[in-house]
Amino acid sequence: MIYHSSFNFPQVKTYSFYQSDSTFFDSQSLSHSQRNRIEIAIENSLNEQGFVYTDIENADVIVTYHIVKRNHKDYQAYNKAVLFCSHCLKANTWQQDNNDWVVYPGGLIIDLVDPKRNRSVWRSIYPLKYDQKDNSKIQNEIIIEAVDIMLMQYPGK
Repeated sequence: MIYHSSFNFPQVKTYSFYQSDSTFFDSQSLSHSQRNRIEIAIENSLNEQGFVYTDIENADVIVTYHIVKRNHKDYQAYNKAVLFCSHCLKANTWQQDNNDWVVYPGGLIIDLVDPKRNRSVWRSIYPLKYDQKDNSKIQNEIIIEAVDIMLMQYPGK
């Protein structure tokens, strides 16, 4: 997990998602069922932690997500959509909780975006280790586990 240390994470009480007509949605091609699985897992995890879903105009953070594929252009488009700057990571306003933060194919990325700046202020990545024979139920369980592990790392919790 990596985050912008000057963002006021303890003040965050509400969250939302970008709508389907946003730049965020254009940054990757996921099926509706994949999007639903991820968003429901995020909602359940955040709600269990005491955060409240609200409309985007009133949200303290906007939650985005991306599944890293082999196409590097998709990853770049996603970073552009959430204004995530990998070169900025060395700036002293970013805090990294581990030294092995790496982006890899098959990883699920979750970003928390500051709606005032439309910029990512928190990012986590976790491997979705699907097996080719995994059915949708197993894939859903893998997503839920990954999302829970990622969001439990929220600063200030």
